[in-house]
Amino acid sequence: MVGQKTAASGFSLIEVMIVLVIIGVLLLVALPGYQDSMKKTRRADGMRDLMELVSRQERFYAQNSRYTDDINTAAGLNFRHESATDDPTTSSEGHYNLSVVACEGKDADDFDTCYQLRAAPIGTQGTDPCGTLTVDSRGIRGHTGSPGQEVHCW
Repeated sequence: MVGQKTAASGFSLIEVMIVLVIIGVLLLVALPGYQDSMKKTRRADGMRDLMELVSRQERFYAQNSRYTDDINTAAGLNFRHESATDDPTTSSEGHYNLSVVACEGKDADDFDTCYQLRAAPIGTQGTDPCGTLTVDSRGIRGHTGSPGQEVHCW
């Protein structure tokens, strides 16, 4: 027993380095897909709130025979989320700034016959290839991002 050598247990440096390289490659492949998936998920926040505002605009039109750009107050669309204490025009999950503008070719305060709702991305959503999501009084949905590539934003 005195002259016998015991085998060392554990991992060699080469084995540890191989494992680290494999983990690194997996992260390089998986991380961009995960980030794109998260952008799509956060995009639903803006779409949901835009559709809620469309519903409120149509209700406002039925009562007042015109549309409004006031999305905050009770005299307008009364669109306030419990989480929107700092800025009531922020989407419910805080990934978009919501606004109402007059249709193209109309004066800035002409909301008699049409409007366009916009959800502009903020924070981490700012790099979303769809850019600003839009929907107008005719129900036409659009976006301002990715002019050179086909991206399904709605």
